[in-house]
Amino acid sequence: MNDGIDYNQQLTETAAPASLGLDYARITMLGRGIGSILLLAATWSTVVDRPASAGSDTDQLMVSVVVQGGCSLNGGALEFGHYVPGQSEDLDAVGTIHFVNCSGSLEFALDGGGSANVAAREMSYGSDRLSYQIYRNPSRTAVWGSGMDAREVVLLTPQSGSLSVYGRVPGGQLVPEGVYSDVVNITLTF
Repeated sequence: MNDGIDYNQQLTETAAPASLGLDYARITMLGRGIGSILLLAATWSTVVDRPASAGSDTDQLMVSVVVQGGCSLNGGALEFGHYVPGQSEDLDAVGTIHFVNCSGSLEFALDGGGSANVAAREMSYGSDRLSYQIYRNPSRTAVWGSGMDAREVVLLTPQSGSLSVYGRVPGGQLVPEGVYSDVVNITLTF
């Protein structure tokens, strides 16, 4: 390579500028080409003082996540309100079953409650009984039970929500006054 520069030439000693705050500094550079110049620049940059900072401050970054458990039930209710003994019309009501963080194919099954018979559910008040039924559809034609009578739902993404429960107390039942109730077990299969 012939560019008119003698790379084997020894550079003379150079005094560092007084602005660096050094009383005495000498740099001798022997070498070839740009690598030596970069070494000199890197050495020089470590000697140069940085300007004083105006100040600093610290604070906190709050980091959190809510980890949801797997698919689960979160209760439910079906309240009929008031029934008049012997009333001729049926008393219909709509309730809900709540679920949390579920996805995929879900099956909601209901047992027969206190009567242990899905086809003949009864609410009780002491020894008195009031017949009622739970359905999967608003027209109240499909009894909600287990197996083929369970309700199936398919969810494409994890979500929480509720299902409607359709209930009916048939008219014409002569029962004493009181607060009638039943407990129906829900089984969620996912």
